[in-house]
Amino acid sequence: RVGFPWSIESVKRSLSSTGGTVAATHAVCNRTPGAPRFAGHLAGGTHHAFADRGEGFCVFNDIAVAACVALRDYKESVQRVLIVDLDVHQGNGCAAIFADNPNVFTFSMHCAGNYFSKKQNSDIDVEVQPGATDAEYLEILHSHLGNLFEQVRPQLTFFQAGVDPHEADAFGKLKISSAGLKRRNRLVYKEAARH
Repeated sequence: RVGFPWSIESVKRSLSSTGGTVAATHAVCNRTPGAPRFAGHLAGGTHHAFADRGEGFCVFNDIAVAACVALRDYKESVQRVLIVDLDVHQGNGCAAIFADNPNVFTFSMHCAGNYFSKKQNSDIDVEVQPGATDAEYLEILHSHLGNLFEQVRPQLTFFQAGVDPHEADAFGKLKISSAGLKRRNRLVYKEAARH
């Protein structure tokens, strides 16, 4: 189900990917003077892994692990976590892991025609029709983001900024340009910064 053969290198990559997202989470949650408000991890976003198995090229769910670490280690400052998942595929692992956790809210906006495994129920799932372009996609996202952040009022936000909605992605089924992805990211950053 993971999609690639096991090797020492793949084990190291999977562990370091999760560790990098946890380190970025500590950097944001450690509220010392000068601590960053935002942190990123390019090797993260392994949102298809479940608590008991890997799936879809994801061995461990780095977002889920980091969210749990934040809730455990920063109890005074982090009680509400928001996961904004804008990969072309649904964030099925995050949805399943946090299905019964009231402290973590999962939002997944993904292509309606692009499920490779059983769909899980996020707190909010938004399906975008195959072939959607920048204007359609950004209008849908904009119509949800403000209310989402107001409803959840997160103290920590994880943003799965998948690049597979890009028009050049052979499997993505959406037609979002590079400029459209940049605008998408700015919309999310703007809302996160306001809250």
